[in-house]
Amino acid sequence: MSKTIQIRPADKRDLQGVNELEQRCFPGHCYPDFFFRQALDCWPAGFLVAGDGEDTTQGYLLAAPGADTHLCWILSVAVCESMRGKGIGRKLLTQFLSRLPSSVSHVQLTVDPDNSAKALYLDLGFVQTGYEADYFGDDEPRLLLTYVK
Repeated sequence: MSKTIQIRPADKRDLQGVNELEQRCFPGHCYPDFFFRQALDCWPAGFLVAGDGEDTTQGYLLAAPGADTHLCWILSVAVCESMRGKGIGRKLLTQFLSRLPSSVSHVQLTVDPDNSAKALYLDLGFVQTGYEADYFGDDEPRLLLTYVK
């Protein structure tokens, strides 16, 4: 990494870069562009971007409150393919987890069992609490991971 990656709250200027990253990282299963605009309005505290200061979005994290006030869901974490393995995902997650509201005691997310990011989540203290073979439809398995503050 030649430039320092900074983690900061997302703003409107980041939406195009976040959407482009989403399309590259999750082809066929990505959120539509308008979702990110609405997410910015609904959950600004849970929408972080990683960038190099030159309007280049290297990663993002999006989280939303759960149905219970003690629960929060990480909906998506994405890092540009060329920047994976350089600590960006860890920075996004640790900053998010360190700033959880006091009312939130549990954070959950789902991950494909074959996704290499699973190791990062486990290293940060998430534990597997469930499995669903068809989470997003036939043959779309996901592990449910939970972090307890």
